[in-house]
Amino acid sequence: MTQLTQRKALVTGASSGIGEAIAVKFALEGAAVAVAGRDEERVAATCRRIEEGGGVAVAVLGDVALEADASRIVDESVRSLGALDIVVNNAGIDANSWHDVADWPVDEFDRIMAVNARGPFLIAKFSIPHLLQAGGGSMLHISSVCATTVWAGDCAYDISKAALNMLSDHIAVEYGSRGIVSNTLMPGVVHTALHEGVMEGMNDGRAFERVLLSRHPIGRFGTVEEVAESAVFLCSGRAPFMTGANIHIDGGYSRV
Repeated sequence: MTQLTQRKALVTGASSGIGEAIAVKFALEGAAVAVAGRDEERVAATCRRIEEGGGVAVAVLGDVALEADASRIVDESVRSLGALDIVVNNAGIDANSWHDVADWPVDEFDRIMAVNARGPFLIAKFSIPHLLQAGGGSMLHISSVCATTVWAGDCAYDISKAALNMLSDHIAVEYGSRGIVSNTLMPGVVHTALHEGVMEGMNDGRAFERVLLSRHPIGRFGTVEEVAESAVFLCSGRAPFMTGANIHIDGGYSRV
């Protein structure tokens, strides 16, 4: 039997990268998946991948940083799937140029915090009542090793991921007695378009990338499929006593 049979999942930022991999893997494991994102063509492409593999997917467009969009994303997901019992807060962005704190443009800081911290809060706020109605469920938040380690010059991203960890902790504490578990996955460097954009935007991006690689004792960067496998486990019901956990999936990066 597949691990997520008859489960109903919402995955934000599911049009590429880690979010796409999670949505596809969830569907392969038997879940019906609401594929949420801002880019209509890429969301549709993720849905096609799922459907071509025999899965069930619905496209939901919107910007998680906007209250009205976040509410609609959740409502449309519930309406299309019939219920929600898994929510994955994956949508996230980074800056293409980094600065020391005093030099960070305020509007760029606000833009990153809006998507990476406000967005997950809004999705959680609007989805928790549906999880409670379903008798409980799983919330998973895709954080980063940057939540607990400093990448000098990337303060907005680092702060936003630390905030995401605390959001997950609050959900775990406040709703654990009502059947909702909440955890984060904290990947190290993973090959995605987001990572490539950051490296290409830096003056010495490829040299910095070599430094990052040297800090992964496993000797390589991660893959989106590896993150998706861990996401399935945490949302499958096989770890019912695991909540409020912030889990490194980083090839040993956080131990160096």
